[in-house]
Amino acid sequence: MLTACIVLAIMGAVGAFDIAYFHTYKAQLGKRPESRLEAWVHVVRGFVYAAQFGIVPNVRLGGAYYFALVALFVLDVAVAAFDVAIEPASRRPQGGLPDGEYAAHIFLSVLAGVVLHAVFTASAAWRTLPTAAVLEPHAPAALRVVLGLMAAGSLTVAVVELLTLLEASLPKPRPIHVSVRLRASAQAVWDITQDHVEHPNWDHRFSRIIMLSDTIRTGTYMVYEKTICGITIRGWGRYKLHRPIKQSTFEFGSDDVRSLIRRGVGLWLYRPRPGGLLEFSTAYTYDVRWGLFGRLVDRFVFRPFFQRETERSFRRLAARHFPESA
Repeated sequence: MLTACIVLAIMGAVGAFDIAYFHTYKAQLGKRPESRLEAWVHVVRGFVYAAQFGIVPNVRLGGAYYFALVALFVLDVAVAAFDVAIEPASRRPQGGLPDGEYAAHIFLSVLAGVVLHAVFTASAAWRTLPTAAVLEPHAPAALRVVLGLMAAGSLTVAVVELLTLLEASLPKPRPIHVSVRLRASAQAVWDITQDHVEHPNWDHRFSRIIMLSDTIRTGTYMVYEKTICGITIRGWGRYKLHRPIKQSTFEFGSDDVRSLIRRGVGLWLYRPRPGGLLEFSTAYTYDVRWGLFGRLVDRFVFRPFFQRETERSFRRLAARHFPESA
């Protein structure tokens, strides 16, 4: 089994280069819709490799459990064959496989054959043993550590790619929309909502807003702050279009790495409605930082939270300044 462990370590090193350079850097498979199926195949292979790197140097599978080892390598061969079958369509828009990647795949295929032969030559007698999974070192400690690190690396990459594909398969996050109808004039609602000192009192997404000009107009900048558990996060905003009593369009963002929001755009609309009502509405969306983690946190936690918090803020505005609207 030592030969299989040595060749597995070589496969792991070559495979890591193949994934990092050819799949991620050169081809950017996870970002290409036409390569989505190939990326899913690579996720499965990542889990298979992690199991091989963990089991082969450390575990003896006897009796009925031996067929789990057989199944693992049968799955590896099947996935590899399927990968080869779908690669032409996946890579056609990029002109096919680069020569270097093609050579790497051939080399990995040869190594896989060597591992297959070495593993089943060394383990053939296990099927006659009592059914059990026994921890049994099959390689020197240093090699087992290397393979253990490769197992952890393969598992980590597979999980990250899995989350990336799941996130990419979800529909693009929708902008946040909130509106409220107030029994008030457009001028009254405008005056209250454009008051940057009063704004944080009804809109708790902000703790403080500082205007950088005495006059609000298109192009005016502001600084905002939000304090949570004693931590203050700062950002900026700019009026892109300022039409008094009708519309405010703005962009916003933060250079603070602790802020999930990197940059966004939004608008406020003031539209008269029959019966002496004024519809005050907002729509906004944003890009996030923190990579895949940030996108997942935003999609499942922060964006729903911002939707609810904006709704609460608009209800708070109505109750605080226009109670007759209820």
